[in-house]
Amino acid sequence: MAYVVGEGGKKMVLSSAAKKWKDFKFTLTRQFILPFANEKEKLKDPPQLYNFIEKLQWDAFVASRLSLDFEAVHSEQSQRREKCEYNHRLSRKGYVGLEDQLEETMPVKKSINLCYGRRQEKINRETSLIQRL
Repeated sequence: MAYVVGEGGKKMVLSSAAKKWKDFKFTLTRQFILPFANEKEKLKDPPQLYNFIEKLQWDAFVASRLSLDFEAVHSEQSQRREKCEYNHRLSRKGYVGLEDQLEETMPVKKSINLCYGRRQEKINRETSLIQRL
């Protein structure tokens, strides 16, 4: 089966598939591997929920997620994540830069709540996505 996707949509489709694949691996790791890292018996077979995963693929995935290399990278990224002040990314300017930009562009000078900034950024993101379609 083949799908015909225009050049403009090809990048969006591939990036969406890549994000879903990454999220799937994250879910498997967080819910089915790391909690049972010390209980090897529970890691022998793939989860019932994902019965389409073959045993050889599952064994290779579990081995990669329990390797020393992965644990080192995982702990390093976890430490980085703990240092983040805000939970979400907002380009390079961050929420402080967005707040400054909104103060410049708003006709009435008043205190800007960061909640408004987060909502405005979500609206901007949704609008740009719709315009791309």
